[in-house]
Amino acid sequence: MSDYTTLPSGPDPFPSSPPTPLIDQDWARVRRMLPADLEGRARRSKALQRRREVRSAADLLRMVFAYAWCDWSLRVVGAWYLLLGLGNLSDVAVRQRLQVARPWVGQLLATQVVAGWEGAPLPPVRLRLVDATAIARPGSQGTDWRVHLSLNLEQLTFDGVEVTAGTGGETLARFGFQPGDIIVADRGYARRPGLGLALRAGSHLVVRIGWRNVPLHGGAQDAAFALLPWLRQLPPGGPGSQELELRTPHGDFAVRLVACRLTEEAAATARRKLRQEATHKGRALKAETLEAAGYFMVVTNLPAAAWSADQVLALYRVRWQVELAFKQLKSCWQLDHLRAQDPDLSQTYLLGKLLGAVLGAALMGRGRAVDPRLFLTPTRPLSHWRLHQYWFETLRRAVVGPLTPTMVLAALPRLHRYLQDTPRKKRPQQLTAALVWLGKLNDSMTQATAFPIPVFGENIMTLS
Repeated sequence: MSDYTTLPSGPDPFPSSPPTPLIDQDWARVRRMLPADLEGRARRSKALQRRREVRSAADLLRMVFAYAWCDWSLRVVGAWYLLLGLGNLSDVAVRQRLQVARPWVGQLLATQVVAGWEGAPLPPVRLRLVDATAIARPGSQGTDWRVHLSLNLEQLTFDGVEVTAGTGGETLARFGFQPGDIIVADRGYARRPGLGLALRAGSHLVVRIGWRNVPLHGGAQDAAFALLPWLRQLPPGGPGSQELELRTPHGDFAVRLVACRLTEEAAATARRKLRQEATHKGRALKAETLEAAGYFMVVTNLPAAAWSADQVLALYRVRWQVELAFKQLKSCWQLDHLRAQDPDLSQTYLLGKLLGAVLGAALMGRGRAVDPRLFLTPTRPLSHWRLHQYWFETLRRAVVGPLTPTMVLAALPRLHRYLQDTPRKKRPQQLTAALVWLGKLNDSMTQATAFPIPVFGENIMTLS
C-alpha cells in the first residue's frame, strides 16, 4: 500500500530557516506598550507560579492574546505555542494557564485604562459616554456577561471598563468621576444612587429618564413634581426646561429637566416597542406609560446660562458614539465571538479582547499626533472603523509571529496530539474512511493487472 503521508519531492516552495525560539521585533513593540512589571504582577496574582513550559509572563500574555484575538481553539493555541518554540503544552494545560490568568489580565486592563489618561492635563470639559453591552455563551438564550464601558470622546479611548456577570446591572457607581466630567447615559443609568455619586463628585450629567423611574421634586410646596401635566404644556416646536430637585442617598441636588415632544412617527414606534415588550413579559401597560412614550426627557445639572435646552439635547445625541464603539468592538475585535463555557476562561477571553482594544485606542492617539488634521477634516472625515481594523490586524500579527508553511511542515510530526481528533467509538470520520478505502482500492487494482478486477460487496468502506 502507498504511503500517503509522504510529501512530494522537489525543491521546497517555501524556503525558510528552521523554527527557533522566537522573540521578534513586532511582539517586542507590543510588549513595550504594556506595564514594565509584568513578571511581578503575574507572580503576585499567582498567574505564573511554575516556569515549566511557560517561562515568562510575556509568554503567558502572548498566549492569552492568541486565544482572545485569533479566536482559536485551545488545541490550535497549543500547536501555535509549540511552533514558535515557546513550549510544549497540551490543550488541557493551555486551558489551565488561561483560567488562572484571569485576575492578572484584569489588573493589566485596569492599569492600561488608567495609563491612557493619567498624568495628562485634564481639559476643562471631559465628555464621557457610558453604556453596557450583553455577551452570550455559545447556545445561550440570555445574557451571560455584560461589558460596561466609559468612552472618553475627546481622547477616543476607554477611561472605565468592567466585565460582570449577566446579572450585573447598569449603574454610574461602576465608574469614578471628578469635576469637569460631563457624563452622558441612557435610561438604564437613571437610578438615584448612581446619579447621587456622580453629582456629589462635582460632575455634570445628561441622563435620559422615564416618566417615573427618577422622582423629582419642586414647586412652592416642594412636593413631587407632576411630570405628565407639565409635559402636556410643552410647545410643539421646541424643548422646554424646568428647575427641580433630585433627592438621592448621597444628598439633594439641583437639576434641570429638559424635554421635548417626539414626532408622531417616533412616538408610534416607541409605543409599538412598549406593547411588544409588555406582551412578551405578560404585563399590562398603563395609559400614562403610553402617553409618556410621546416625549423625550433628560435630567441635567449643566448650568442653564451656558447650556440651553437645545444644546443639552444635542449633547445627548452624541451618546450614540458609545453604541458605535460597541459595534466596533464586536466587528473589528469580534468581542461577541465568545466560544468558552467556563466562567474563568470566558472572562480571560473578554478581558484579553478589551485589553487589545485599549492598545488599539492608544495607537489611534499616536496616529492623531502624527497628523492631527486628518482626524479633524469635516469634508472628508477619517473612518475610525477602517483604521481600527488595521490596528487589530497589526497587533494580531505581532502576537502570532511570522509563521510559514515550512515551519508547519517541519513540525508536523510533533503536532499530532493537537491536530488529531479524539478516538471515535460510534461514528468514524467519513473523510478518513473514504481516503483509506480509496487507497486500498488503488492498491488492489494495481496488483490485479493480470487478473480480473475484483467485485466488492455493498459495504465498500470495509474493503480488506
